[in-house]
Amino acid sequence: METAVLSARPGYEARLRRLLKARSAIRRNSEGCLLSWVGETSVGKGTFLLQALYSSEDAISVALKQVSSLDQSDGGLESVIEGPPLVGIFEVDSEDVGIIDGREGA
Repeated sequence: METAVLSARPGYEARLRRLLKARSAIRRNSEGCLLSWVGETSVGKGTFLLQALYSSEDAISVALKQVSSLDQSDGGLESVIEGPPLVGIFEVDSEDVGIIDGREGA
């Protein structure tokens, strides 16, 4: 699972939301991505969570290469985020999330 927590610069919340949703869609359409979503803090504003669940570590690499091409075309996230994002890659047991091969409860 890939997780990123990002904070928007003041006034850039809507743009960051759009940029993250575009990146989430690329991940979702990438081979081996089971799920991808964007969440926004329910208190305050401007802090976002981007997560994606993959079938393998190789699938993460494929998705990140595709996202990299989007960064080149739209300028990336650096100009709209405040400080560096908190990013991590985690191993998750499939039985803990109830998903196997992209099907819920399988």
